[in-house]
Amino acid sequence: MTPFFLTSLFIFGTLFGSFASVLIWRIRTGEGGIMTSRSHCPKCEHTLGVLDLFPIFSYVFLGGKCRFCKEKISPVYPFLELSTGILFMFSGYVFIDQTQLFLGNHTEMLKLGFYLAVAFVTIVFVFYDILFMEIPDEVLIPANIILFILLFVVSLGINIPVFEHFLPFSNKLLNIPVINALLGSFGIFLFFYIQILISGGKWMGGGDLRIALFMGLVAGAKIAALGLLLAYFLGSIIGIIILLYKRDRNTEIPFGPYLALGLYISLFWYTPIVDWYTNFFSIL
Repeated sequence: MTPFFLTSLFIFGTLFGSFASVLIWRIRTGEGGIMTSRSHCPKCEHTLGVLDLFPIFSYVFLGGKCRFCKEKISPVYPFLELSTGILFMFSGYVFIDQTQLFLGNHTEMLKLGFYLAVAFVTIVFVFYDILFMEIPDEVLIPANIILFILLFVVSLGINIPVFEHFLPFSNKLLNIPVINALLGSFGIFLFFYIQILISGGKWMGGGDLRIALFMGLVAGAKIAALGLLLAYFLGSIIGIIILLYKRDRNTEIPFGPYLALGLYISLFWYTPIVDWYTNFFSIL
């Protein structure tokens, strides 16, 4: 894996991160023309130029302020761009055979497009949740529908090699990609739904149910299950730290970022984590 390939993915990711920030804002405000109208400052609404739109660097060079009205720009946006770049880079590093990609292998091209699209959707719902404590249906519902269609097509025997990371079951029926994915989706969905019923929506929201479907459809049952466990583990630790720091038990903490983090840790490192867990408890 050459530095050029990884650097290219990172830069490409920051550009898509910049687009994601526009998409997030326009979903929130209901403003149309995502693909046609120019970006503008949300405070003074002045149309932004090239100097204002260069990912990460524009924020640094402009001192975190709008070039026209001098109002502060939230540091969330450059962090969003940086996160997208890193996620694109790691997705390429883990899932893609660079040699085959550069030779024009259509399978690797398809896989790259798939994993970058999944990364983009993940970034959008994570940062929307961070900013507004909501999950955007406008992104997750279409993504889940497309994923289900792809899985159904693959299950018919058509070779679309984007679900090769699904882990096998001993039962042949459960090895059918769409059933494997639905098992993971339904399991996490049911787990969240029970919590919503018990807590009256205080522990979980409807948006988390859509993330549950997304996790299962992307990762399959076994990887999604590990992702859920990691999400609760990380959420508990970080949540306790935040509550201790703020000393306010009514502080709301978005769960979407932890679900995404758990999903990607399990996608990237499922086998090493399971091997470590097995070896650790065999020693005990």
